[in-house]
Amino acid sequence: MQQRVRPQTFGPYAYVAFTCLLTSCSGGGNSPLASNLPPEMLVCRARVDAAHRYSEVALRTTRNLGTSRVGDRTGPERHARLHPDGVRVVFSRERFNNNPDSRELYLSTIDGSIAELRLTVNSELDDGPVWSPDGSRILYASEENGASGLWTSSNTGGDGGPFLPTPSGFEDSQPDWSTTTDNIVFSRRNNTGKHALWLVNGSGFGEIPLTDGGLTAGPDSGDHEPAFSPDGTMVVFVRRSSADASKLFVCEVATAIVTEVFAPTGYVAQPRYSPAMDRFWFGLAEPGVGRQTLRLAHLPVTGGSATLLWPDERWQLNGIDFLPVTIPTEIPDTEKRLDVRDISMQIAIARNSFGSLAQLSDDDDNEYYLQTAESGNRQVAALNCRFDLPIEDPEDMLEVRVRAIVQSSRIDGNSVFRMSIRNLTDNRYDTVVELTPTSTSEQLMEFRTSSLRHITKEKVLQFTVIADLDDGDYADIWIDMVEVVLVPRQRP
Repeated sequence: MQQRVRPQTFGPYAYVAFTCLLTSCSGGGNSPLASNLPPEMLVCRARVDAAHRYSEVALRTTRNLGTSRVGDRTGPERHARLHPDGVRVVFSRERFNNNPDSRELYLSTIDGSIAELRLTVNSELDDGPVWSPDGSRILYASEENGASGLWTSSNTGGDGGPFLPTPSGFEDSQPDWSTTTDNIVFSRRNNTGKHALWLVNGSGFGEIPLTDGGLTAGPDSGDHEPAFSPDGTMVVFVRRSSADASKLFVCEVATAIVTEVFAPTGYVAQPRYSPAMDRFWFGLAEPGVGRQTLRLAHLPVTGGSATLLWPDERWQLNGIDFLPVTIPTEIPDTEKRLDVRDISMQIAIARNSFGSLAQLSDDDDNEYYLQTAESGNRQVAALNCRFDLPIEDPEDMLEVRVRAIVQSSRIDGNSVFRMSIRNLTDNRYDTVVELTPTSTSEQLMEFRTSSLRHITKEKVLQFTVIADLDDGDYADIWIDMVEVVLVPRQRP
């Protein structure tokens, strides 16, 4: 890498940067897309910093539009499942903060047509409810008898009791009930703490093992959170090697053949098939690349890279289900790398700057320079970027992929690099990447999202690249590349 020299005053390209300040993100392109569209999915989520106070069962489209939610009360809701009638919803709620034993089952509706009903009343954990295929019963995991086992009750919470005998020293939990085959799949923990998947029919007879939990041994390792495909022939599940490392697998029910489909640099949770069986939906956390929070993501069933529907770090995923609506299958068109020289750029904060847009176009050691400025007892430099997307309609955006390379002349234990994307619907910036640099070498930050919540009616994408350092001397910040790749859809 070439040697860099810190400029002492604004260089000849500073006029370019500050001209962009006047004509960039603060100008047009600030209209959010419509948020009153019919929902396609319901998603349990809770605020990372205050889960007990701020949580909800949100109603959203599969492009992250909508603002509705199921009426709720204090305490995080989990594992919401929609009744076959498409209106009633069953879920668990943790009534007391950080107390899993306080989880009870509740019944509500997506349209507020009935008052919320509490289904279980005890001082032991009740969790993971699912409906029977005809909607007459609820199957769930309960610790009412001491160890976790599978229980059933009526759809109003009456006549609850054990569904399946659990071997001594074992525990059963996380059931799913196929609406097409009447099979039930669940996770069974053995006396060493390892989990494997088992099958049983809807009457509670004929239980057989489906998976062996893989090669990793130890407490809470193995196979978790199974969910049937809509046709009942496949099961998607999480294979966990440790608390913060897991992969996505599928198992063919007829043959018990297990296949790995996704191995993140982190862990996954709460997987579900899409109604059309073309995608997996799940929670994804990738601490190694700057995303600690479990965020809603999706992936083609054929594998590949995951795409975030929720880029925001502040919400933690606790459950997914789909409404009985037809969700169109979108076909991607040829991807386009956008020319960074066509963007509007704004220096959000910096003491000095030097460079031109051309220096942001490639990873070539020809870099755009910022010098940090003092802000709230921190040293901060930030660059706002606005891209006009070359599409006819905002909904033609299937995915955008964003990358930036950042380097600082100094770091400390409190140094952070961030990328935040503008959320027009909620009128804020959402942090997508938050990295703690471990050296003064280049750091790559990147993400991909399909969220239309972060695209304007004017087809504008806005994001910020930030270096946020501890108080001290001014620091030199170099940005070597800002890249946006657009994946449009094929128009009908």
